[in-house]
Amino acid sequence: MIKVIGFILIVVSSTILGFSYGEKFKKRVRELKEFQRGVYVLKNEINFTHALLPEALNKVYEKCEEPIAGIFKEASELIISSEECDVNSCFIHSLDKRVDKLSLTKDDLGIFLDFTKSLGEMDIEGHNDMFALTLENLGKAIKNAEYNIDKNVKMYRYLGFSFGAMIGIILM
Repeated sequence: MIKVIGFILIVVSSTILGFSYGEKFKKRVRELKEFQRGVYVLKNEINFTHALLPEALNKVYEKCEEPIAGIFKEASELIISSEECDVNSCFIHSLDKRVDKLSLTKDDLGIFLDFTKSLGEMDIEGHNDMFALTLENLGKAIKNAEYNIDKNVKMYRYLGFSFGAMIGIILM
């Protein structure tokens, strides 16, 4: 009886691990799409309302979801409070606090940091070119992430179950 309960616990726990690891792929796509929405909102705020950068970043915070929204909010606060810090440094500081909560890869973070390097240092046309490049790169990253979902989520789910069943059988 105890062996059966142990077997069930092993299989269930490894299956849950497989599902949670597969969920990281879905979370990455959601975060990339949220970042893409933030870039669109920021583009509209700069182009149409001519808002100052901290105000525009606060609008992004209001219209996006966590954890991406928090990055924009904290960067806005850092820009306002720190006169010595450039925009990119504010975003790096904000991103460092949240990198553990994000499912983004280093390439995704590279897109984000490339976006922030020239933010606030160009005219509207320069910003539009930067927004277009960032949105194009985000589109490619989202397609890649969606391809990885199709390819890997089922595999990790089945692998979690299979690994748990294998260990349970070996221990019985």
